[in-house]
Amino acid sequence: RLLLLVVPIQRELLVFLVGAPVAVPRDDADMSESFALDRGVDFRVVAAKDYLDGPDVARDVRAAITAGVELRLVDSLPLKMVVSDRERAMVPLDMDSGGEPSAIVVHRSGLLTALVHLFEKEWAEARPLHTTDTGVRAEPTVDQQPTEGELEVLSLLLAGFSDRRVASQLDLSIRTVERRARRLMDLAGADSRLQLGWHAARAGWL
Repeated sequence: RLLLLVVPIQRELLVFLVGAPVAVPRDDADMSESFALDRGVDFRVVAAKDYLDGPDVARDVRAAITAGVELRLVDSLPLKMVVSDRERAMVPLDMDSGGEPSAIVVHRSGLLTALVHLFEKEWAEARPLHTTDTGVRAEPTVDQQPTEGELEVLSLLLAGFSDRRVASQLDLSIRTVERRARRLMDLAGADSRLQLGWHAARAGWL
């Protein structure tokens, strides 16, 4: 079922990792990861600290980051999940019962929208993981501020450029422009780009 969720993916894969794998062996998850990365899919992962406690996980995480996965760390997460192209998600039904593993597949709905919103909120607050000579390292916690690249996107969006034109102007993919705009909205706590512009002016971002 996980492979059926991931193999058709075209644009974006969002993942929460919590604790040790229960229903899907890590090797099978790595196979799914390869399917996505080979097609240039944006692959973003938020991992809870306890996920890194497993055997050989640091090595696997280092390899994933090297392969192109964007991975961030938080102290804890409320659930495991995989979201494919913002059209389908898989979520465990019960992580603590100790019984037979079970999960639900969520299609386009208010619930799926809520799951994506939850992911973006955790992503905005998480600390990026980077590779080192011996493993991986999380960035120290700092006040969340827009990066220089995000501010470039913001200035063009506020000038009235479309996402496609911003991408062309900055030599970026449209997905990268959308991702940067989405993070800016998360940092601003904005529900629309109009609200983002108001917050940017008030916060002195530009």
